[in-house]
Amino acid sequence: MLVTLSRGSEVGTLSVKQLRKVIVNQLSELVPALTSGLSFYSENARYTEGSLEIVEINCISSNEYSMSYRYQWSIFNACLDLSSDEYINDSVTFSVTEKGLLFEVIDNSRPSTADEL
Repeated sequence: MLVTLSRGSEVGTLSVKQLRKVIVNQLSELVPALTSGLSFYSENARYTEGSLEIVEINCISSNEYSMSYRYQWSIFNACLDLSSDEYINDSVTFSVTEKGLLFEVIDNSRPSTADEL
């Protein structure tokens, strides 16, 4: 799944510092895609709002970058006497184009029963 973030007012070649600023300003658009895999842990797993943070951005090639990030998630299940808060560290690649920042996010959301038919 591709997620595109606008470059905003930034033009030309962007430094890592500028890229971080562009991403942080639009982070709410990325959160659903970057946290979609929690259902594999449990249907009760929930992203902790506002906890996603960029750890590092590295240049892979001229317009390709890797972004490491982490976020907190929690799970509560009274029947299993389970209550836990954990952190997940992950990374995603993205490219910088004229259209914006194109993030190549693996869709980890659980398919619905309609998708199985």
